[in-house]
Amino acid sequence: MNEETYLKNYDISKYERPSVAADMVVFTVRDNKPDNPKKSPVKKLSMMLIKRGEHPFKEMWALPGGFLKMDETIEQCAFRELSEETGLKELYLRQFRTYSDVKRDPRGRIISCAYFSLINNSDELVRASSDAVDAAWFDVTVTESDAGFLYSLSNNEDVLLEVKVSEKNDEAVIEECNGSLAFDHVRIITDAIYFIRSGFDNAEYIFMLLPEKFSIPQMQSVYALVKGKSVSKEVVHRLYDKKIEKTMSSEQDGQHKRAILYRKKL
Repeated sequence: MNEETYLKNYDISKYERPSVAADMVVFTVRDNKPDNPKKSPVKKLSMMLIKRGEHPFKEMWALPGGFLKMDETIEQCAFRELSEETGLKELYLRQFRTYSDVKRDPRGRIISCAYFSLINNSDELVRASSDAVDAAWFDVTVTESDAGFLYSLSNNEDVLLEVKVSEKNDEAVIEECNGSLAFDHVRIITDAIYFIRSGFDNAEYIFMLLPEKFSIPQMQSVYALVKGKSVSKEVVHRLYDKKIEKTMSSEQDGQHKRAILYRKKL
């Protein structure tokens, strides 16, 4: 039997096939404008969540995502679902893990490929559509601890989730969790934060959360938001001096100082 005959007679329906989905963890750094116009905006790390409009987990907050169609790649699925559920388009997406626990979805055997995206200062209003009844940015507060890190999600000062994470054997272990999300999305978000924090010193993630031109204090601020700890200018220079270059521009930094602006080296 040659290969052509073999494939012609091959019956794929003899084997069980799980459904495949994509879930997206979208981060941005946004300016929180103070009541006093004389004060500078406070930067906050934020994450996109959607509120489910259908069972299971109806009306619970979840990551944007959905099922793979037969005529698309998993990357195309991720972009399509993100656009359909939030209106966000043309984002950088990177796959960081696949989730295949047998009981992760009550509807049946569903495997999910998880992606993360980092966006600079997104003030873009998101809109819910498809099977999502709402979509919103949630503030993410990360704090480094002796064993790992803590993080929380909040919206308009209402805390949705608080998680304590330890780092063991290159894995993020959830030690405590107050609050809940649909499916295993707490697990996925925890892994995404761990993955980004782990690579923040040597990868170029920090530049995705910064404008095209930025100051060293801005780099310090973004670094602290993701890593959960303050960092000196000297440390920023040590980590990133080979990746940045000065521009001819500057911006006001306080009442009397002007900060030199840098950009990522091409």
